[in-house]
Amino acid sequence: MMLLRSSGLALAAALLLTGCDEPAEAPAPEEPAAEVAETQAAEPMAFTYADPERGGAILTTEDEYTSRVQPREAGIRAKNAAATSFQDYAVRYKADVQDFTEEERAALGAVIEKHLPLLDLLMPLLPDELVMVKTGSVVEGGLPHTRANAIIFAGGAIPEGENLEALFLHELHHVLSRANQDLHDDYFALIGFEPCTLEEPEDLKAARLTNPDAPSYRHVMPVELAGADAVTPYLYATSDYSGQGGLGDYFGLGLLPVTLQDGVCTPVAEAPEGLLPPGEVPDFLERLGGNTGYIIHPEETLADNFVYWAMEREGLPTPELPEEVGTFWTEAAARAQN
Repeated sequence: MMLLRSSGLALAAALLLTGCDEPAEAPAPEEPAAEVAETQAAEPMAFTYADPERGGAILTTEDEYTSRVQPREAGIRAKNAAATSFQDYAVRYKADVQDFTEEERAALGAVIEKHLPLLDLLMPLLPDELVMVKTGSVVEGGLPHTRANAIIFAGGAIPEGENLEALFLHELHHVLSRANQDLHDDYFALIGFEPCTLEEPEDLKAARLTNPDAPSYRHVMPVELAGADAVTPYLYATSDYSGQGGLGDYFGLGLLPVTLQDGVCTPVAEAPEGLLPPGEVPDFLERLGGNTGYIIHPEETLADNFVYWAMEREGLPTPELPEEVGTFWTEAAARAQN
């Protein structure tokens, strides 16, 4: 167990190497981390590297994502057109979990240590444990994502340097956001979204690609658009599984136009063919700020802006947006602390 402590709130980040009798030691930093006091003012926050057994259990746990998976996307994820539900590919996901290498543990440990002040700040809003799971490219087509309080580093290897730092922060945001869904209405409003109750038309629902990090559609953006009051980005599968290609090869994205009245959204489009290209709704793109092309859900757009805030990214088209994101979470953490 490697214990780290930031200089702010009493945070102990315990890197628990699950499944190992003795933890591997990360390279010693040039300046040793401050010792953890025997008496903590707060409970330690644990960062755990899951072994294949625990990782498999996490990936096969049923949740909002698994309950919303549609037959078409199940076939794509299972690489078997006969699959119709999460249960049809859960075993494949479980078998895809890998152990982290010592080098990967050290690299992730360095990223965590670098961002201890941020983790310290957000501790009142975060789960007590953050689990890191490594998989190959079977799980979600090798795309990193989160489940509950776990970050899934899919693809068989983790990136290096700033790419790893950005990936960790992006996925940390999803864990943070999932743990504080009661804040979503105010949070998504930073980029112009407001809550609504949306019932998906059956033909559209059948084509949906469910994002584990944002499995539901509960917010829309009011825009100037003939025949509609608002839109929401909608991710869908372009076809049934064809026998080749991975999950990313089937991605389709369009804006779902809706009418809006008293918090209830009524879709104007009944199927993917009725979705609008984002470029045809300039109000939508302008309100998102232009800092990222990741616009498939307000959760994802805000996750990238969270990364920019944490990494102090410069030269952005809308530099105030990351600051607003940071202020939002800073103030939320302060309220939770009190």
